Amino acid sequence: MAYKPQFGVLIPLVLAATGRWRAFVAAAATVAALTFATVIAFGPDVWRAFFASAHLTRVEVLELGGTGWHKIQSVFSMVRMWGGGIPLAYVAQGAVMIAAAAALARLWRSAAAYPMKAAALIVASILATPYSLDYDLVILAPAIAFLAAEGLARGFAPWHKTALALLWLMPLVARSIAEQTLVPLGVPAMLLMFVLILRCAAETNASAQWHSAAQPIK
Repeated sequence: MAYKPQFGVLIPLVLAATGRWRAFVAAAATVAALTFATVIAFGPDVWRAFFASAHLTRVEVLELGGTGWHKIQSVFSMVRMWGGGIPLAYVAQGAVMIAAAAALARLWRSAAAYPMKAAALIVASILATPYSLDYDLVILAPAIAFLAAEGLARGFAPWHKTALALLWLMPLVARSIAEQTLVPLGVPAMLLMFVLILRCAAETNASAQWHSAAQPIK
């Protein structure tokens, strides 16, 4: 997360929303220690170079599409690939990130099963960033494993098997299909899985509340 911080934006939110302050502080202290260690080992110029390269990446690679829109699997890239301007792309990306953050905070404070929460966090972490290349989608592997294990243990919800298959196959063809047809697969596949997780968690919570309310008063 320290090496590619764009994938860690929503993790502190979840840690704070669920009161995991020891993990929050430990993660922050670890990154601070690693940062200090690099300064001692290589001098402060290494961080100046880092921020200079980050600016170059944002402008040339992301905003102007130097990498190629078909390689970047994000809402930002999808808007730009379809001819939208940079401000519109940022607005769309920001809206998705805010919606995902709000949904995650609610999900993680609910009684949903941990595998559902973990999978949702992984998927949302990729959806939240404007810069995620197709090879970065290997991060989805733990999410698929969490959801598959949960489905095998408790049964699959409607459409979950189809969505899991799509999520698994999508990284293999997302780049080539987008390059040839301008049809992105990454964002729709991840959004579909994220919505299905939230829906399943909401139904589980509603069922748990109903059973709790139905218990006789002793």
